[in-house]
Amino acid sequence: MDARLREKHDLPLAFFEPLHFIEYSPDGGERIGDLAQALRITVGGTSKLADRIERAGLIRREPDPNDRRASRVALTESGRRTLAAAVKTYEAELARILDPELDEEEQRAMHDLVARVLTATSDGEPA
Repeated sequence: MDARLREKHDLPLAFFEPLHFIEYSPDGGERIGDLAQALRITVGGTSKLADRIERAGLIRREPDPNDRRASRVALTESGRRTLAAAVKTYEAELARILDPELDEEEQRAMHDLVARVLTATSDGEPA
């Protein structure tokens, strides 16, 4: 997956997942702590990752309207375009890998199982 995203979009898989979480955040952006929880990595690691993604021009930091001490990260227009194209590649590559091995029911069962595992390992918070 990483190789395909890099090849087609110059986007490492390590950037894809945070961009996806940020784009589909209910608030239109994520605080670093919230993003860290979603990614299941440390706040420090998330901050460094956000710095790298920001240097690539895919996200920007904005003041948090609810907490002036904090900031949120949001996608830039370039980040939105890149993510939209990368999602198509990701889905096509995933289908290429899984479709020959798993039928639709098995894929759904696997998705449900992974979601349950992630929920169980995140203090009961939905993944």
